[in-house]
Amino acid sequence: MPRMRMRGNPRVYGAAGASVLAAAVTARYIAKWRQRRTMGHRGGGRELGGGRCFIGLDLSDPTAAQKRPCDYAVLDTDLTCSFGQWDYREDASHIIPDRAIGRSFILAIDGPQGLAGSPEATMRESERRVNAPGRTPYTLPTDGKPYSGLIVGSVRLFHRLVESGSRFRLLGLDGTPASNATLIEVFPGGAWKVASNGTKLPTKRTLEGRQVRTELLTGLGVQLPSDDTPTDDQLDAAMAAWTAYKLWVGEAVIEGEGPRWDIEAGVIREGYVVQPAPAPETEEMAA
Repeated sequence: MPRMRMRGNPRVYGAAGASVLAAAVTARYIAKWRQRRTMGHRGGGRELGGGRCFIGLDLSDPTAAQKRPCDYAVLDTDLTCSFGQWDYREDASHIIPDRAIGRSFILAIDGPQGLAGSPEATMRESERRVNAPGRTPYTLPTDGKPYSGLIVGSVRLFHRLVESGSRFRLLGLDGTPASNATLIEVFPGGAWKVASNGTKLPTKRTLEGRQVRTELLTGLGVQLPSDDTPTDDQLDAAMAAWTAYKLWVGEAVIEGEGPRWDIEAGVIREGYVVQPAPAPETEEMAA
């Protein structure tokens, strides 16, 4: 079983993942992580195979003058990855990729699930903890500032998903535990920092930045669909999916305040952001 520890708001810490130094994968940690996989270490007794998958969605601004599709990545439990695109719809129709239909899943969305919890707040606690650039206020923004359209589209999408039935169970809402959640919020920008062991990476929109992130993912065991370097949005989607996988195996950190309904405003307030757990500097392998 994974080690569990609570500090203030719930956080889940698990066994070692991969560690990366100087923007390249450190072979010693990668070898250790792969050895854990072959030894069958799976957090809470998770088994490879079966029908489960992990969907990462890189949300785009649905209000932008030049709208673009949202990129998604689907990971199987063996970390085989595929990419696709979803045209944003506030009613969430067709949000589950064909490859995931009929399978158990965790959907990880790169976008805020709810508004701030108090009228005087300028951002959510989870955003403060993960140092997210977008700051979600108490009311839906209408000022046209950066991230405003994304915030509105994301908050409305999450609300629609959790209202649509029992298939989308948002982490923490109405007491939903990590073991039963099928919907989470993630922040790939912070997850990349964890994966790189805090090393500053080149800008993600440059070829160098994309290549470094591709190396990080493959070093973590993700099997990309081709040798072509993915786009920055595809890479963020893959990191979102990998974060969902890390939650499933018990190697994740849950940041912020739990989500709650605001019936009068018709929104969710606050909400957790899930991050992959940092790899410890040293860890002795079990015999």
